[in-house]
Amino acid sequence: MVKHMDYDINYIETSYNPEELNQIFIKEFIRFRKENNLTQDLFSKYSKVSRTKIARIENGSSSPTIKSLLSILGPLGYTIKIEKVRK
Repeated sequence: MVKHMDYDINYIETSYNPEELNQIFIKEFIRFRKENNLTQDLFSKYSKVSRTKIARIENGSSSPTIKSLLSILGPLGYTIKIEKVRK
């Protein structure tokens, strides 16, 4: 428990720092695209997110917004969700 602004907040320390989580996300993003047999161009056409933006996400020079992620994943039948981390 951490005392913050007079409220007790339950939290879980994660095994990864934000940079490590970003690298994991990038690898999973690329894996997802390839497993669905999509080039960056096709991914772009389905999602209406520019190929340049997809390339920047994959090379780590840009982080996607939640709106971009939903636009990218939606046409393929996927979404994102917040899930509690289990130890």
